[in-house]
Amino acid sequence: MSFMWSPATMLTMSTLITSTMMALSSTNWMFLWASMELNLLSFIPILMSSKSNQETEGSIKYFLAQALGSALLLTSSIMMWSPYSPLPTMVAPILVMSVLLKLGSAPCHFWYPSVMSSISWISCTILSSWQKLAPLTILVFFTKQALTSLIMLMAGLNALIGGIMGMNQSQLRSIMAYSSIGHLGWMMSFMLLDKPMMSMFYFTIYCSLIIPLFMLLNMMNLTTSKQLSKVMMITPTTQLLMSILLISLAGLPPLTGFMPKMLAIMMLANHNTPMIIILVIGSLMNLFFYLNIIIGLMTLNQNMNTSLPKHVKTPNTLLLLSGATSMGLAPMIML
Repeated sequence: MSFMWSPATMLTMSTLITSTMMALSSTNWMFLWASMELNLLSFIPILMSSKSNQETEGSIKYFLAQALGSALLLTSSIMMWSPYSPLPTMVAPILVMSVLLKLGSAPCHFWYPSVMSSISWISCTILSSWQKLAPLTILVFFTKQALTSLIMLMAGLNALIGGIMGMNQSQLRSIMAYSSIGHLGWMMSFMLLDKPMMSMFYFTIYCSLIIPLFMLLNMMNLTTSKQLSKVMMITPTTQLLMSILLISLAGLPPLTGFMPKMLAIMMLANHNTPMIIILVIGSLMNLFFYLNIIIGLMTLNQNMNTSLPKHVKTPNTLLLLSGATSMGLAPMIML
């Protein structure tokens, strides 16, 4: 699916970046809410870039979910200011639920896989990386000790739902959506230890892996796992690097994705052993559908009809980026 970088799109992208920076530098809840609303209105035209009915449907679902999250965020911020709040103990949980809804985190994840399966790979890349930056930052730095039990529940739900639901999917975009939900569980696990910077570190590693992977999938216009065998018709190098990226996302050593998971397990070992078990179980289920994708990559079906020209080759810069993010960062992290 094509993505035209018109002047209007460039203006929208600049507004998208600016609004996120405004949200990250906000000093009060009203300015934060206004910045995230601007971010929402900036992302809608990007979602509808191809003007297809499917992307229009995804845009509407995204708008409704984000509007509900904004309403809850505004309500909780007003309750903070009001000296006569009817439910003062519910202010923090409502605020957390509003951020979880904007983040696409379980149990407020109902919109995220549906939107991901309806939009282009370019939009999926932005939604899974940049659009998560502001809500995740709010969540990890807002966490207090009083919300430990809630965060523990959310982390476990993300890990399990991301694994269980991902195994039942055939659409690659839906698989990547549930994969993202599973990784959110690992990011939230650092919040139990009051380590917000470690959560952002995990998010940075995750983004460095999915961006080249999504770019490769976009270049080959892949939508389902059954189409993966046509990767053989491009280059063996592309096939190898896509497999390495997927294995790195699964967290297998000695690749990049293993390092933040190892740090999470080491830090949780003396504090919350049951959480480690839940996270590892969810990660094993994620590994199951990652391996299914890799098996599809390794399977060559000569009789499969495909619209992809056989002479198409992957750009060298994209291959270099894929290799660097999946393997090159690991020695740096270990140091």
